[in-house]
Amino acid sequence: MNNQEEINELQSKINQLKNNISNCKHDWTEAKYDPETVKEGYGYKQVAQGSDVWGEYEGYRDVKKSRWSRKCKVCGHIQYTDKQEIVEVKKQPKF
Repeated sequence: MNNQEEINELQSKINQLKNNISNCKHDWTEAKYDPETVKEGYGYKQVAQGSDVWGEYEGYRDVKKSRWSRKCKVCGHIQYTDKQEIVEVKKQPKF
């Protein structure tokens, strides 16, 4: 088997696995808190070149952004979200 045939075989296997994931009846694990680190700009400075003037951030810092993830037990697909909702509200008598 030459290299091109091996590449074609692997690409067809990848396409088959992607198809399996897209057709999976997902069985999700419990959602867990999985924060993401993003860059956030701070400060402001004016930059000029010739007659053109524009504003830029002075720098960037790392900020943790809240997000949650869940993983499919069957195919291993991971899904992320940054939204929350109220699922159940219980009221009890207060004495």
